[in-house]
Amino acid sequence: MRHFLQISLALAMLISCSGKNSGNSEGNSTKADFVAEKNLVDTMVLVKKDFNKQIISNGKLRAVNKCELKFFTSGEIEKIFVSNGMTVTKGQVIAKLNTQSASIRLEQASQRMDKAELDFADILIGFGYGKDTANIPKDILKVAKVRSGYISSINDLKLAKLELNNANLIAPFSGKIANLKAKEYEQSSGAICTLIDDSAFEVDFNLLESEISFVKVGQTVKVASFVNPDTFYRGVVTQINPMVDDKGQINILAKVSNSGGKLLEGMNVKVLVENLIKNQLVVPKSAVVMRDNFEVLFRYDGKGKAMWTYVNVVFSNSDSHVVAANPEKNAELNVNDVIITSGNLNLADGSNVEIRKR
Repeated sequence: MRHFLQISLALAMLISCSGKNSGNSEGNSTKADFVAEKNLVDTMVLVKKDFNKQIISNGKLRAVNKCELKFFTSGEIEKIFVSNGMTVTKGQVIAKLNTQSASIRLEQASQRMDKAELDFADILIGFGYGKDTANIPKDILKVAKVRSGYISSINDLKLAKLELNNANLIAPFSGKIANLKAKEYEQSSGAICTLIDDSAFEVDFNLLESEISFVKVGQTVKVASFVNPDTFYRGVVTQINPMVDDKGQINILAKVSNSGGKLLEGMNVKVLVENLIKNQLVVPKSAVVMRDNFEVLFRYDGKGKAMWTYVNVVFSNSDSHVVAANPEKNAELNVNDVIITSGNLNLADGSNVEIRKR
């Protein structure tokens, strides 16, 4: 019995060892396959070229031409010809007051003018003069006009005509209607609406005083709304306020053409201020990755290997970096190096790579 147990134990140990060796063989095979696997990558040849350095700021749009439209005289609003968002042209009638009272006042002023002319002529006859006033002394003409009410009647007639003309609210320039609140048959009071010329806007934004040397009047900027961040509008810097505020910022204005009509009054926008820096080593942002809290990129050695290279990012813009070799790591980076630009997220120094065929 004891001999039988010893034989059984020996068989169990043999089976156990056999299974363990089989598992190691499979694991080693898998690891070898992983090491041998080649990573598909995209590459570029490193050259020196001009780089658009960018400063990003937030700004707000305001119309270059904007005004509140209101009647110069009070009265009942008879008709409103526009609605919010409607485009109007210069000289177009926006709204109209009831003109019955104004028409009566004009007729009355005309009648007073007729009477004043008759009285003026009678007074001149009394002084021994006729209708021809060319040779009448100025002091006599003045006395005749005052006594007859001629001067005040002229002014009353002008005011009556102006009141009737002002019954029509006219667009002073072309643009879009906004903030229309008035209703027909109400008494006119305050602004009827706001007229905005949306063909161009001013963008109001701030830069730090340390960045002010980077911008000048006449310089081009790019503007994008947060609604369509990939659509840029070109603008030109028109004003730089020569004063630093309590936050260490300087206010800047740029004029932006609203090509396409997507920009709106009061819209918050992103502003890119660009300045060209010549002869820089420029790579796509995707080429630079982090390893051990350092910025690195991978060079292709021409023999299927990725070489880990420490770099410093000198400047950045929306899609590119200017890079230089990290001197603290004794790194080396040269023109005509082949740089890996994609497929580099899981690479290590010496990883096998294969350039993707285009």
